[in-house]
Amino acid sequence: MDERIKDTIVKYGWKILQSEEFDATFHQTHHLNRTVGDHTLGVAAEAVKLCMKRAMTDERTLKNVVVSSLCHDLGIMGRNEKYRNNAQCLVRHPLDSIEIYIRITGEQDERVIDAIKHHMFPLKPGAPRHREGWILTLADKIAASKEKTGRAMLSAGDTGEIMERAGVMHEGKTGMHSF
Repeated sequence: MDERIKDTIVKYGWKILQSEEFDATFHQTHHLNRTVGDHTLGVAAEAVKLCMKRAMTDERTLKNVVVSSLCHDLGIMGRNEKYRNNAQCLVRHPLDSIEIYIRITGEQDERVIDAIKHHMFPLKPGAPRHREGWILTLADKIAASKEKTGRAMLSAGDTGEIMERAGVMHEGKTGMHSF
């Protein structure tokens, strides 16, 4: 993976990556054979890559894309206990993710909130209003498509390196990989 992508994720996402909420994501399965953490880091990497390909590299856009990517599925944690079915999860987890984003970061950026709220488009009505939301939505669909066919967005080594650069050290096995 391009070192600039890793650096960008850590630069804007370190606070989220160091949170207890994010740590928990490596202990819940998502898209058959990955964890929520694997998926979320893959979405963030794909979103940054999409931004770089389109010369959308201004500070505000990159920060918003990284933060919204890392937070977009935090509300899905505990899904079997919180939601009655997949339809309820589809509707509710973006709203729960927004609450967690605000709690972790202490921020309420309107573009980040819009991106997280609408990342399930077109499965859920309501399209994103800003480019950060469209980037997150596309990156999320690319990641989900790959993961549902058994392919990882990131290697375990890339995941571990991003987490270590963010100051997160794990011992032993977490999720589907060790780092």
